[in-house]
Amino acid sequence: MPALWEKCSGYPVRAVYSSDLRRARETAEAVARKFRLEVEVRPQLREMHFGQWEGLSWNQIVRRFPRLAALWAARFPRQTIPGAEPLNRFRRRIAAGLRDIVETNPGKCAVVVTHAGVIRFTLGKALGLPARNVFRLAQDSCAVNVIDFFEDGVVVRCING
Repeated sequence: MPALWEKCSGYPVRAVYSSDLRRARETAEAVARKFRLEVEVRPQLREMHFGQWEGLSWNQIVRRFPRLAALWAARFPRQTIPGAEPLNRFRRRIAAGLRDIVETNPGKCAVVVTHAGVIRFTLGKALGLPARNVFRLAQDSCAVNVIDFFEDGVVVRCING
């Protein structure tokens, strides 16, 4: 499998942004080095905070919180997780962070290294998907998604490449 920087090498990358979480930052730094760029760290790109579920796999969540996990799966996105970042706040945070990146880089190609939830909700918004359907979008580690932002809308060119 090609490295992420190789997947990005066909694009005229002019900026690299990253979540402030270590895994994303380290990945972004590896990409930025290949393009001789610096990484701009943006906390708005971090994954949603999952409260009591933070750091757990779905199987662990189901074992520890079976009733709540079933409710969450059935009622998403309306069902909350105790102590978690509210979904609407998460969505506003990532939208503001991405809007700033797009406005800072008009007509330029920027690589954004972030997390599956951020990517799913960004793609979902671009594609007009209801929030309940964003988990239908697969996101492999180091996948490339390409979205062109225009004044009057967006075009999704690649998903999970």
